[in-house]
Amino acid sequence: MSKKLKGPDGRIPDRLPDGRPAVAWERRWTEGTLPLWLVATAGGIAVIFVLGIFFYGSYQGVGAGG
Repeated sequence: MSKKLKGPDGRIPDRLPDGRPAVAWERRWTEGTLPLWLVATAGGIAVIFVLGIFFYGSYQGVGAGG
């Protein structure tokens, strides 16, 4: 069903014909899209931080006695 595209389409092949990776793993960190696990981790930390601010604000002044 899928056929190889002919001509330059801007993508880097995953493997060379001899089986070696086309791009070293070190360069994969600095080029292209961000890994999904990194985006999810940053988003999760941001959600916990925002919820923490709300909980902190809800207890400010409780028991201060005016």
